[in-house]
Amino acid sequence: MREIRGYKGMIRWLTVIFFLLVPGILEKMWAQEEDVLKKLLDTRIDTAAKYTQSISEAPASVTIITSEDIERFGYRTIDEALMQVKGFYITNDRNYVYAGVRGFSRPSDYNIRILILINGNSTTDNIWGSSDIGNELGLHIDAVERIEIVRGPASALYGTNAMLAVINIITKDGKMADGLKISMEPGSYGKIQGGICFGKEMKNGLDVLVSGFIGDIKGPDLYFKEFDAPETNNGIARGLDWERYYGIFAGLKYKDFSLQGRIGSRKKGIPTASYVTVFNDDRCKTLDARSFIEFKYNGKIGYSKKIMVRGYFNDYLYRSSFPTDYPDYKALWEDKSIGRWLGIETQFNWDIRPDNHLVAGVEYRNHLRAAYRTWDESGTFFDRDFPYREYALYIQDEYQLLRNVAFTFGLRYDKHSDWGASLTPRTALVYNPSGSTTIKFLYGNAYRAPSIYEIHYEAEDEAKGNPSLEPEKINTFEAVLEQWIGKHIFAALSLYGFEMKGLIEQREDPADGLLQFQNIEKVRGTGIEFGLEARLKNGFKGYMNCTYQRSKDALLEQRLSNSPSFIFKLGVSVPLCKHFFASLETFYESGRKTVYDTWTKSYLLTNIHLFSRELFKHLRVSLQVRNLLDVKYWTPGGLEHVQPALLQNGRNFTLKVEYIINK
Repeated sequence: MREIRGYKGMIRWLTVIFFLLVPGILEKMWAQEEDVLKKLLDTRIDTAAKYTQSISEAPASVTIITSEDIERFGYRTIDEALMQVKGFYITNDRNYVYAGVRGFSRPSDYNIRILILINGNSTTDNIWGSSDIGNELGLHIDAVERIEIVRGPASALYGTNAMLAVINIITKDGKMADGLKISMEPGSYGKIQGGICFGKEMKNGLDVLVSGFIGDIKGPDLYFKEFDAPETNNGIARGLDWERYYGIFAGLKYKDFSLQGRIGSRKKGIPTASYVTVFNDDRCKTLDARSFIEFKYNGKIGYSKKIMVRGYFNDYLYRSSFPTDYPDYKALWEDKSIGRWLGIETQFNWDIRPDNHLVAGVEYRNHLRAAYRTWDESGTFFDRDFPYREYALYIQDEYQLLRNVAFTFGLRYDKHSDWGASLTPRTALVYNPSGSTTIKFLYGNAYRAPSIYEIHYEAEDEAKGNPSLEPEKINTFEAVLEQWIGKHIFAALSLYGFEMKGLIEQREDPADGLLQFQNIEKVRGTGIEFGLEARLKNGFKGYMNCTYQRSKDALLEQRLSNSPSFIFKLGVSVPLCKHFFASLETFYESGRKTVYDTWTKSYLLTNIHLFSRELFKHLRVSLQVRNLLDVKYWTPGGLEHVQPALLQNGRNFTLKVEYIINK
């Protein structure tokens, strides 16, 4: 592990801050008799098995981030919340934010191997296979009730992209929001964001939630030593890290029926001169816009049976412009993607007996449009549409072999009109030797279908398509131990190993010198994760987790790029007085290998959050300071960047003022 600059000084400051914010923690941890943490872990979740279970019952390694966690630690986006989850790490290339899981995150992979859902509706687009976790997601954090994170493969229930994890963002009901909240958030780098959230349950039982936000971030001026020359503004990109975004979400529920919809858009300036573009040129930018609407019925048919039927429509738009700087090609190169698809899913749940639960479902998607176009001032290079269809059947049975032993088996069949079929199984054995201990043995198989772009994109004298491209596949084995320590502390230990075959990478074909996406790499990974969590009625919350992981190219026996071997996380939140709370988080991460075979430095980050509750009756105020110690740290870029690694934000703050009107 490489030492970070001022590491000993950071430790001294961290120690001072820790003891200022957490006086008497040990005494408070045992002061209450009520089992507050157990209530959280008994929260009924749907993501792991597509029916309601507690965390201990779920056939997977699961983490829940609640709306209270979001409020306590001051998270503003989903990627900030994921920073606390064991096994996760974040990369930011100054255009998009990416989540790595268990040592795996290919540079600039657009989160294609993680399935991200909003109330069960997939956010994955149908051209690139990408998903968003930053402001580009278009969902205001105030509308989120909880985030369910299921580590490991889940294609047996969800199909493509669910290789490394499933993240299901559950929004609040109107009854939970219960009133009107208006917020304003000024912050560093010229940030200004406004938000509104209204929720109410009507007397007739109709539940309404409406949430929206809009923001503008001017961004910092950035220095890149790779461009330090007079003709490239001495390496300084001025005013190019800007971001403008908005999002609206609405949900209606009445008895067994629900309707939800979202629309969001983000424009982002690109300061890094990626893809051999002109440095310090304000024409370099991207636009992402996503929307969906879904109607669902979820009700009982008899005493032991339930049926769920949902229909949905999704729309996706991407557009970018890149002023190119190749020696033989200087022009404003632009591209655009349009995706539209609709689908229907029917799911049947049956408690066959008290010890046997069956889930079965069928899903159909019709991708009406999956179009990609590239052009410049001289004309169009590529302009094609690739509509396709998907069909799926899945079944999962959970059987209680003994009073304290449950066995789960699941299987899903997917048929894709472009590349063929896939069959993915999962099994789990959950053993409870005592009321305070759970042991899980898990196996899962998952896949990622090649994207429309990977299969079909071609450019004269540069790239060609590959209609023979096959899905990536992963096999994962995992053992999980979950243990109560007294009444207030929950510990979890996971040991896992995975093998991924047919990893899709773009390579040069020696036959003609053209770039082509091919099934080439084989990856193996192993790791151990350990976490502690404490939540008490007196206001104390805390977590600690650490991860040691090794992921390597199985053919070359080399460490993967963008894969830290060790991660440590610590977070505590305590009441300071009647209306004020303080929270501290610290994250340590070892260095990562870049695509240019260099290494980033390890780093230690510290965030603090101070917030009030019911200040002056209707007013709440909070202050979030990220990277408190102003540590300089970098995360790896992709092959599209000249820079091996990209500098991340220094010390920055966000002030949030909320005006709340309850009924």
